[in-house]
Amino acid sequence: MKSLWPVYSALLIGFCCMSSSSTLIRLCSAPAIVIAFYRLVFTCGLAGASRVNSLLPQIKALPRRDLVCACISGVFLGLHLGVWITSLSYTSISSSVLFTNMQVLFVLVFSFLFLKEKIRSLAVLGIIITLAGSGFIGFGDLRYGRLGGDALALLSGLFVAVYYIIGRYVRPRVDLMVYTFVTSLAAAIALLVPALITQLPLSGFRWLDWLLFVLMAIGPGLGGHAMYNWALKYVKAPLVSVSVLGESAGASILGYLIFHEALLWYQWAGGALILTGIYLALAKEVGSGGGLVE
Repeated sequence: MKSLWPVYSALLIGFCCMSSSSTLIRLCSAPAIVIAFYRLVFTCGLAGASRVNSLLPQIKALPRRDLVCACISGVFLGLHLGVWITSLSYTSISSSVLFTNMQVLFVLVFSFLFLKEKIRSLAVLGIIITLAGSGFIGFGDLRYGRLGGDALALLSGLFVAVYYIIGRYVRPRVDLMVYTFVTSLAAAIALLVPALITQLPLSGFRWLDWLLFVLMAIGPGLGGHAMYNWALKYVKAPLVSVSVLGESAGASILGYLIFHEALLWYQWAGGALILTGIYLALAKEVGSGGGLVE
């Protein structure tokens, strides 16, 4: 790939799809772990259907190390979704997304330590500005002491950071939909175990809940995570990770429109900072091609 514009477009699509995730979850009446489980089940099914004739041969052809890494990545994806969706029951959408998106800090450190990827100074500046904007968005909710939900969201950010780092290592050698199938399957299995142990209901939901499960798989699952995983083949993990931070602004706006979670002046200011930070982090890469993996 000679240009980053296709990647830039994919990240934009991913951001839009991911922004809808918390809203779809809030509309669903199923338990948090079950929501995460069925989202992953349907994502796995859709990804497998897209490679129905070549899925098993491609999986069998994977080097054992890549297959194991993809499965481990999936487990962390499952942990991320289970913990993050649970956090939405204990804190606001804006605060939950804020703390989850602190994953960019983990990704930045992990990329430097384990992938030996250097980060451009302008990208670092963009990340800092974006985090400052996220701080504005979450500040109002933090005053109300919702530390339990905030802590869960932060933990989910750690889990998804590991997921992105492993994906950055594996994706250049593994087909996107094959990788999505394997990670989603591993994640679903990882969540099925606690669901069975705690005897959570796996059936008897409203038709609307089943529709929401499918929409989560199509939107945040394939349009979101799959787009980010596609981008990981071509650019560094922090570049993908920082684009996810735009979800803070998108999710907060949807939270206001649908659930009347008011956006105050500092949340509007935070949204502006987030968009500015993302632009700074991406513009240098797009302009110079520095984020491309040849």
